[in-house]
Amino acid sequence: MTKSSQKLTRFTYRLRQDKNGDHYAWFEIRLQRQSAKIGLTPADTEELWITNAEIPTVVSYLVDDRTWDAHRKPILEMLAVHYLPPSH
Repeated sequence: MTKSSQKLTRFTYRLRQDKNGDHYAWFEIRLQRQSAKIGLTPADTEELWITNAEIPTVVSYLVDDRTWDAHRKPILEMLAVHYLPPSH
């Protein structure tokens, strides 16, 4: 599968919590003629944190590297809220 050649019109993300209390990353991606809502598993979300927000394969087909890199810092900040202990 190759990356979409459609223009990206929306790329949002947030950290969600499932009914078991586990946290996972949620992405909403809209292209000109296509949209996707992608929830990573809690394990994949942890891997996203460990790998310094390396683009997940499931997202890479819809979002180009340049766009992902522009959002890497905010994604890491979002994950840090969950993975880093609060500072006193």
